[in-house]
Amino acid sequence: KVSNIVTNLRRHYPRVDIDWKMVHDAGCTFDDSELPHHISTSQEIRNLISSTEKLLDYLGKKPTVITISRSSEDDYCPPYQVEEIQSGVLGLLQIKYSGIKIHHGYLEENN
Repeated sequence: KVSNIVTNLRRHYPRVDIDWKMVHDAGCTFDDSELPHHISTSQEIRNLISSTEKLLDYLGKKPTVITISRSSEDDYCPPYQVEEIQSGVLGLLQIKYSGIKIHHGYLEENN
């Protein structure tokens, strides 16, 4: 029950102003629905990559580290779109920040 979550959070964090939107957003990942909930079109993917570029421009300087989650093993990202999204984002980063090091952690044997 939601009321139990509210009671527990208030009991364990009595002096904290709880960010209820964050609690809600975290709860959105705990459901019984099958993923992916929304499959983006190629145009939507391009638009999102363009929005990412605008965010990076807004930052005004080269980030120290950028971590990208493929979300492919949990089917959050449709398997047939993983490479399209990854290559688009990495291509953007390579254009914006020449000489960057790209580490593909998912290719390591220990993962």
